[in-house]
Amino acid sequence: MLRLCAVVLTLAVCVLAVREKRDMTITELRELYNTPVMVAEKFVRRKEGLPSWMPTLPYIGTHSGVRVTLPDGRKFLIHKGRDYGSASDTVVTDAAHMRSGWKKRGGDTLCFGGAVTVGDMVRAGGQQYSLWRRQYCHTATKAMMNLC
Repeated sequence: MLRLCAVVLTLAVCVLAVREKRDMTITELRELYNTPVMVAEKFVRRKEGLPSWMPTLPYIGTHSGVRVTLPDGRKFLIHKGRDYGSASDTVVTDAAHMRSGWKKRGGDTLCFGGAVTVGDMVRAGGQQYSLWRRQYCHTATKAMMNLC
């Protein structure tokens, strides 16, 4: 019985290790930032920690970002938040890790057709998060969507 528990525990650790997010190498990151964006879509979700009974209004109680599609079909979410990244508060994450709460905003899809890169979108999102200077997720999302 003890051996069976050890095997099950070992398998569980291996499965969790495979599911963990992996940081990109510098080369992969550089390639990603230089990759053209084919499609950009605005996504919104309820802010974490808000009670489900609390209504949300546009810009109040919500978090937004832009999901981009690359020429090879890969999708990434670019969004901004306080302390999301180390060098910048605007970060790029694999869209496979988006929770089910993210919803596409109808009509907020732009086809860039490769005229804009992922790096251009990150720069448009801005480096620092600040509510007082109007540098937050919604202004970052709007700036990214206005690139075209």
